[in-house]
Amino acid sequence: MSLKIGVMVPRSDMYPALGMDFLNGVKLALAESGMPEPQFFVEGIGNATDKTLIKTAEKLVLQEDVDITLSFCSYFILNELVDLYNSYQKLLLHVDLGGNILKKQHISPYVAHLTLNMCQSAFEAGIWAAENLGKKGFAAVSFYDGAYQMTASFVEGFNSKGGEICGFHVGSSDYKEDDPQQLIDRIEEESPDFVFAAYSFNEGKGIFDALAKSDLNGKLPIMAIPTMTDESIVKENLKVQGVVSVASWSFDDELDSMTSFNEKYEESHGKTPNIMALLGYEAGLLIDANGKDGQLKLPNGFDYAMRITSPRGEVRFNSFGESETPVHKLRKFEYNETKYHNNNIEVLTASQFDEMYQKFEDIQYTGWMNPYICT
Repeated sequence: MSLKIGVMVPRSDMYPALGMDFLNGVKLALAESGMPEPQFFVEGIGNATDKTLIKTAEKLVLQEDVDITLSFCSYFILNELVDLYNSYQKLLLHVDLGGNILKKQHISPYVAHLTLNMCQSAFEAGIWAAENLGKKGFAAVSFYDGAYQMTASFVEGFNSKGGEICGFHVGSSDYKEDDPQQLIDRIEEESPDFVFAAYSFNEGKGIFDALAKSDLNGKLPIMAIPTMTDESIVKENLKVQGVVSVASWSFDDELDSMTSFNEKYEESHGKTPNIMALLGYEAGLLIDANGKDGQLKLPNGFDYAMRITSPRGEVRFNSFGESETPVHKLRKFEYNETKYHNNNIEVLTASQFDEMYQKFEDIQYTGWMNPYICT
């Protein structure tokens, strides 16, 4: 009897093949495991914000009798999705890039949260920036990316080491109408030690282009969020210099597990993997780690003591049921004649994030309903 897996996938302008990339990753991991081929029940959920998502999830549980559901979900309705699976005592693997901080209401033995820990990485980036770039930072964020908790996480880390944000620039809701020279002028006026930049997709490329053409290029360090330096998105050489980011992953990592994943994915699909494929692959590894003979051996829910060896290295789970890595990678954004790379230049030991969860517990979610970066 084969495993039944429900998959609820959103749309994304930045990752238009998100659903396929994610499923390709899941299937690759399960094919390597030797498990009997599972049955997949795939549902589209738009931007993962509408409460029809809850109805779709209930249909997968009741009508299709799935053993586990893999789903993206808005943090604004995540508590309802968690309550549903807790009530039915069915397994849910909530998937997210980690643009917001989880809360206690999201804890359930039947729910695990597979994320790329972007808020935790932003916190580590803030600490590193204060200790290595200077105590005077300037934050430049987009109207979209700035509405998630990554910027607040960076500021928390930066302030904890005596750093201070001396200026803040937020792009307009229609970035195509923005004049990037206004940003350049603000930065020059404040004269910071570095710029924290939170942009993505085409807006991020536009900011890099403007910085590259300014007198600041190569003189002022830029600490970017990882989606701004995504090598699957930024393909042309923008000639921007001095850009680093902190993330829980790097496709240029020399770990055997990452090298193997890159090679096998490209061999199977004729293209390099992106972060959606990485999340899918880790989801498949988690299913395999908890399965035997086509069945999931988790009658009482997830065991948060579980570990997997993923392309990111060791992935474990904390008391919130969220995946985490023991280290984060400081990466330099560099072009090498044909493509961009995020080359590891330093390994950062991850902080204890209990205090971070506690600090954000009473802060209500604001901004965009859709999970980052499902637009």
